[in-house]
Amino acid sequence: MYLRFVKQIPNLFTLGNLSCGVIAIHQIFNGSYENAFFLVILAAILDFFDGFMARLLRADGEMGKQLDSMADLVTFGVAPSFMLYSLSDTISSPLRWSFILLAIFSAYRLAKFNIDTRQTSSFIGVPTPITGLTCMAWGVIDLPIKDAFFENQWLYLLLCLIVSLLLVSEFPMPSLKFKKGQSSPLAQFVVIGLLAFAALLFYGWLCLPIFYASYVLSSILINFATKR
Repeated sequence: MYLRFVKQIPNLFTLGNLSCGVIAIHQIFNGSYENAFFLVILAAILDFFDGFMARLLRADGEMGKQLDSMADLVTFGVAPSFMLYSLSDTISSPLRWSFILLAIFSAYRLAKFNIDTRQTSSFIGVPTPITGLTCMAWGVIDLPIKDAFFENQWLYLLLCLIVSLLLVSEFPMPSLKFKKGQSSPLAQFVVIGLLAFAALLFYGWLCLPIFYASYVLSSILINFATKR
């Protein structure tokens, strides 16, 4: 009985992730964007530790893998989609429905990730959590650049398309989770981390979109450089 309970501890972290995502959606519809944003940050922390606990307790298995993907879809796919929709309330054209692309492509990416043997130590395409966090961050950013994206229907469409398509792209991306026995491009993360920290000091939560853009662009450039 004790061992069975211990084996379920990672799943409790995953269910905590899912709970945060569901409550975040509720907060978005209540207009409490800041609460929703911090709930998704908490979910990201829980998402990190469910894998860590599974490896520590040797409790990783197929059920935990599938449960993790379903939780991630709600928290980092559906909740951020509703954030994009809520922020675009000044757009009256059908293009406002572009927000649904993020949920659709998140679901496709997570299903693909579960069966793609190439993604055991690194990623192919941008991970769902960093994409979801970046989209959620727009809810707490108060800068003119935000108005440009969420009041212009074409820029809004472009934003939804880019973040959605990058989820299922074939670009190799370094893993954001450090695992024993796996090397990580430390120099790349140091540079990106410094940029994000500087952005946090000067521009607040705009640091997350800057981190996202730096992570994607640096990974693409490194990929092209290593192939030449």
